[in-house]
Amino acid sequence: MVSGPGCPICVTANADLDKAIALSQIPGVIITTFGDMLKVPGSRSSLQKAKAEGAEVQTVYSTMDALEIAEDNPDSSVVFLGIGFETTAPTIAASILQAEEKGIKNYYVLSLHKLCPPVIRALIDSGEVELQGLVCPGHVSAIIGSHPWEFIAADYGIPCVVSGFEPLDILQCVDMLVEQVEKGQSRVEIAYRRGVRPEGNRQALELMERVFEPCPARWRGIGVVADSGLKLRDKYQSFDAEANFEFEPGAAVEPAGCICGDILRGVKTPDDCRLFGKACTPENPVGPCMVSAEGSCSAHYLYGGGIGG
Repeated sequence: MVSGPGCPICVTANADLDKAIALSQIPGVIITTFGDMLKVPGSRSSLQKAKAEGAEVQTVYSTMDALEIAEDNPDSSVVFLGIGFETTAPTIAASILQAEEKGIKNYYVLSLHKLCPPVIRALIDSGEVELQGLVCPGHVSAIIGSHPWEFIAADYGIPCVVSGFEPLDILQCVDMLVEQVEKGQSRVEIAYRRGVRPEGNRQALELMERVFEPCPARWRGIGVVADSGLKLRDKYQSFDAEANFEFEPGAAVEPAGCICGDILRGVKTPDDCRLFGKACTPENPVGPCMVSAEGSCSAHYLYGGGIGG
């Protein structure tokens, strides 16, 4: 049984990280991002290194912080890095609508969002990992509900349970999955009913649908998956960083020896990596799986038994 599809920082491909770093090199641009993005290595640098070399990179705690920075710096262009799953997309959509309402012309979003159900289908179709059950993510499901996971049970016969994050939530989730397996059943259940409804959060979904539309997206270790990303609709192109700035991120390069992609797909574990705990540590991460607090390598390093993927 596995949970998926990993943390959004880990699955963001180097090609996308390189875009953010290239944008930070443009004079007059202020990059705003959550703090855990700073140390994530791209092909040749990181936002932390770019900041040390003079780029304007500011840590924020919400999209509204980024919007406030744009208001306070009308002569600069403020770019928010839109990295995350369905969980963060509604708040970013709300910031764009608020910028439009307030007439803020110097606020932009680099949309690198990822959608979970399409990539789960791609992972199952790859046949690399044999699944007996799937722990569906509670944070994503709080937005999209449990219905979008039903294809897994219907098309592939794999039991699914939406889990919360407390120890008892996870134990209950595993118990419900084991019961389905033992009874030869496959359906979608919710073990996190205090946070997830089958239909999801309608208001959040409407915000996403109003501002974004699905597009192909590149996932680390997987490649491009159709309709697994989000781009701004034509109506909101004036807030799209890619549409409004000219920049060249260069060819993406993966760090030699790093197997983050294999770990994220569940075909290898951190112990299989020759860099793990040696050249790659939380203080000096080579790949994103060691950077994020949710990353497999970071968890395995800190607790001696992290769950791959």
